[in-house]
Amino acid sequence: MDSRKETTDKHYLYLTSVQDPLSDIERISEIYHQLFSKQALSLREDFSGTFALSCCWVQSDPKRQAIAIDNDPATLEYGKKNYLANMSPEEQARLQVELTDAISITKAVDLVATFNFSYCLIHEREQLLEYFKHVYASLNKSGMLILDLFGGSDSETLEIQEREIDHHEHISPFTFEFERKSFNPINRMANYGIHFKFRNGTELNDAFTYQFRMWSITEIRDLFREAGFQSSKVYWEASDHEGLGNGEFYATEEEENCINWNSYIVGIKE
Repeated sequence: MDSRKETTDKHYLYLTSVQDPLSDIERISEIYHQLFSKQALSLREDFSGTFALSCCWVQSDPKRQAIAIDNDPATLEYGKKNYLANMSPEEQARLQVELTDAISITKAVDLVATFNFSYCLIHEREQLLEYFKHVYASLNKSGMLILDLFGGSDSETLEIQEREIDHHEHISPFTFEFERKSFNPINRMANYGIHFKFRNGTELNDAFTYQFRMWSITEIRDLFREAGFQSSKVYWEASDHEGLGNGEFYATEEEENCINWNSYIVGIKE
């Protein structure tokens, strides 16, 4: 008998179907070591949401510290109740959670991670440049800013992508849906929604909604340079035999276009 339970906890569903903080920590640690031949010890997670990444960061090494920043009090409280509370006092002491704007924290760190495309919520070029300048100023020497970005022709087509989630030992199987609701090719503004559907027929529609400006890799790298970063790199996700992303990323400067792609963009402070 299947002992797994159904849940409508949208943050838990999101963590299960979208986030993989342990793999993210492994990747960004490897990239940092490749660039600087040493271990990163301090992380700032901007637009952190429930800050699962920061929790995993401090738990990955007893020398590591993290700052998690978000401006939504309810989301941060969820992280404190469900993630931070389960950590040891020593681990908690190495994690600083801040309810504030990303450009208000100036404590120097080795790397800043801005994941889940959250910087795409910044729609104006001047504001994004200001944010990147702030990040550059708050990085240690031998520091990096890492962003994620997706694209491809399908990312601009209105449709719903479905994925069955049936790998979790505690949660009953459910369907994750990512809906592309609109895309304006003139200003590259897009609206997306995340839905969860359950085997009993119930649904959690628009659990999360986003209005993104879909920045291009070229725009991001140009802004990095204007913000002061000495160089930048693109890490492209490799594909499996079915043409789907396999979770392996490699540095590259030239790729064939495809209907869906994922990448990391890294700004390097030397």
